[in-house]
Amino acid sequence: MPLSQIDYIRTLQNLPALTAVESAIALAWLNDHWRDYDTVNFNVRLGEGVKLPPGSPDYMQKFVRASTAKRADMILTAGNVATIVEVKIRIGASALGQLLTYQTLLQQANSDFAAVHMIAAGATIEPDVQAILQNHGITVEVFPSVAVP
Repeated sequence: MPLSQIDYIRTLQNLPALTAVESAIALAWLNDHWRDYDTVNFNVRLGEGVKLPPGSPDYMQKFVRASTAKRADMILTAGNVATIVEVKIRIGASALGQLLTYQTLLQQANSDFAAVHMIAAGATIEPDVQAILQNHGITVEVFPSVAVP
């Protein structure tokens, strides 16, 4: 989706596949950074997912892939550079594995990207996690103003 549609995106209470709180975090991040990018895609499927045996009905193959492929919350592009944003209410160590996996799968699927950056965005972060993520090239952004129930 072109980021020229940011005003429309801001009207959405729930972004695709995100909860209301996750959507608020994602929108807070987008409000700070949308001018730096050309496009944003939400709920991006990456990788193959589970493969069914040959001869399985087409509708079943589509369903299984959609429900078992990895899913990045947001992927933004600026020219030939991609940025993966993983949105968490509370950023934890699991974001490390997710982002590294998504980065590898995105690079395998699209070798046209000169670089793939990784960002973890959340309302809070677990102790000790920020330094670990940063050591792996992941930018961390915390939005404490987002209300967490």
